[in-house]
Amino acid sequence: VRYENDEGPTCPPVFELHKAIRVAARADFATMLGATPEETTLTSNTTHGLNLVLSGLDWRAGDELITDDLEHSSGLVPAYYLRERHGVNVKIVHLNALDSADTVVDKLEQAITSRTRLFVLSHIMYTTGLCIPLADINKMAHAKGVQVLVDAAQSLGQLPLDMKAMDCDYYAGPGHKWLLGPEGTGALYIRRDLLPSVTPIAVAGRSALSHDHAGNFEPAIDTPEKFELTSANGPMLAGVSAAVAFLQGIGMDNIEGRWRDLTERLRQRLAAIPGVAVTSPAAGPTASGLVTWTVDGWEPRSLVEVLWQQEKINIRAVGYPPGVRASVDFFNSEDEMDLVADTVRKLAAKGPE
Repeated sequence: VRYENDEGPTCPPVFELHKAIRVAARADFATMLGATPEETTLTSNTTHGLNLVLSGLDWRAGDELITDDLEHSSGLVPAYYLRERHGVNVKIVHLNALDSADTVVDKLEQAITSRTRLFVLSHIMYTTGLCIPLADINKMAHAKGVQVLVDAAQSLGQLPLDMKAMDCDYYAGPGHKWLLGPEGTGALYIRRDLLPSVTPIAVAGRSALSHDHAGNFEPAIDTPEKFELTSANGPMLAGVSAAVAFLQGIGMDNIEGRWRDLTERLRQRLAAIPGVAVTSPAAGPTASGLVTWTVDGWEPRSLVEVLWQQEKINIRAVGYPPGVRASVDFFNSEDEMDLVADTVRKLAAKGPE
């Protein structure tokens, strides 16, 4: 930012630097996704990426989209708009945070019909922390001719990822949250052979292979850059690259191991408190760094406010199923887990005022 301000945003050195930063950010997002830059589109957030796919597919009345009742509005609302605009049938599968991995796959498989075209699913459910068995779901869906669009808001930067190993179709995530980069950044993975089937709705120069002022035009078909508009914020994309370098320096396997240890400590301590019910999965493949719970007598928002006021514990309320949620990452500590549990114990015993 300082260099841009000192030299001027349109001077040649800054202009060239912006281009290099954009290329680097695409490559860095691809590294975190376990993908290639040729399959990675820069976006402004998860919602942007989800909408690029949902709006870019060729829908017909009677087509079916399957999602679940734990999804964020970023997946649900665009799906409902497809129902209103194109007559797409939106089917909602009930998932429980305590479902086993096999149960999740079975529930989704049973919902498929001959009209099903797409699943819209979060890799990690934001209200419960349920981590779905994505590779198994992709395998099942592909065997039935169904594609899978993934909301990665809670998984990009939390889990080691490999788009090829998981056989992903579409995977949209943010640069902030678990990736620790700036807000207003994100990326969308589209499997290389699927790029031609997703049409960009908002278009600019990168959406054309060639064009002139005499009416000649050749659209870009198989490049992820066809979804990107004219300008981007260079400093924010540089922030993404710095965040990726930081996480890669620690190692995603080390990051996952650390938050798994911390979340299990918190879960066990919370579960031992009378009146507290832990609603997120226990240790295992369906667990994540999100720990959710309820406290008898406490309305979630009131509990969030009191925890912040008393100990500056920053958690959030979630609405369905209702409860409170802590996001536990590698930089947290055992003492912080104990502070959360000890404070909740006191509040559970005292009750709301």
